[in-house]
Amino acid sequence: MTATPTMYTKRDLRERLDRLPRIHLAALPTPLDDLTRLSDALGGPRILMKREDLTGLAMGGNKIREFEYSIAQAVEAGCDVLLHGAAAQSNQSRQTAAVAAKLGLKAVQIGRLDAHAQPQGNLLLAHLFGAEIHLSPAGDQSAAVEAKMAELRAGGHKPFNTSSDGYVYRGIAYVDGFLELWDQLRQRGIAADAIYVCSGAHTHVGLVVAARALGVDLPVVGISPSPRDDVETADRLSELAARQAEVLELDVQVRPEDFESYSAFVGPGYGVVTDASREALQLVARTEGIVLDPCYTGKAMAGLMAHIRGGRWTRDHTVVFIHTGGTPALFAYNQELGLDLSVD
Repeated sequence: MTATPTMYTKRDLRERLDRLPRIHLAALPTPLDDLTRLSDALGGPRILMKREDLTGLAMGGNKIREFEYSIAQAVEAGCDVLLHGAAAQSNQSRQTAAVAAKLGLKAVQIGRLDAHAQPQGNLLLAHLFGAEIHLSPAGDQSAAVEAKMAELRAGGHKPFNTSSDGYVYRGIAYVDGFLELWDQLRQRGIAADAIYVCSGAHTHVGLVVAARALGVDLPVVGISPSPRDDVETADRLSELAARQAEVLELDVQVRPEDFESYSAFVGPGYGVVTDASREALQLVARTEGIVLDPCYTGKAMAGLMAHIRGGRWTRDHTVVFIHTGGTPALFAYNQELGLDLSVD
């Protein structure tokens, strides 16, 4: 006999969230925009965009919301350095540097010496925020991060790696984000049929945990920015969901089959512009004046557009697209966007 799942109210979730340490960084609530011209151009569903690119600090992005909970753990622990290692044009590295500046902490970026390691876009902003920046070959990056963490500790510092330390709290921030979105939808009398989000891990999982806790039957469709096995990904995301539920003391079971995630839109690899993501970037810019990014939201929008054209969503449906930010990276991809950049 299957046990009846425990249902929680918004107040229940809010009380649990309010027990956790939090620092206020983001401009909230973020807008929920109606993209009527994009919807018309696609001949498909009503498309609403949750503007997490407008969280304010450091030109915005979903990491600013996530850091309200995760970096609160660093502050509570007395950490004095925020470190992050990823691609040279990493959005998270840029936002890590900005939050460190705002909190009066030291920032360190261990970036990859990749094809987009030019001093523009996110990398330029990380310099502007005063980060100490090192660029390493891809194969050496993990060792470089470990070595830098050890060096900082040996020098009397207490570093916090914004990727791995306090990681579960990054997704918990999107339990909070779901409550915000759900209020916006209900206030406007909108019944959504699905949420689309670029799915690395944390944002996607937090949205699903909140929906399941509230008993809301709303698919959260994740579009992966990196090559990965979709079945293995669902298993990993369900494990992360269990950790979030544990921290929030929720009697909620989120199974692998509760996660819908697609890696089919990545193309040749992470950060590589595809024909579909190029089309998505241009279409959203030219119908709505909204800028997506080439690594994350461009591919997520390409996934949504493919599903619309495949008939999954019609004019009778409403879809919410989470714009997770990443806009500054676009400037390092100026030669890959399919634009005529000549000037008469």
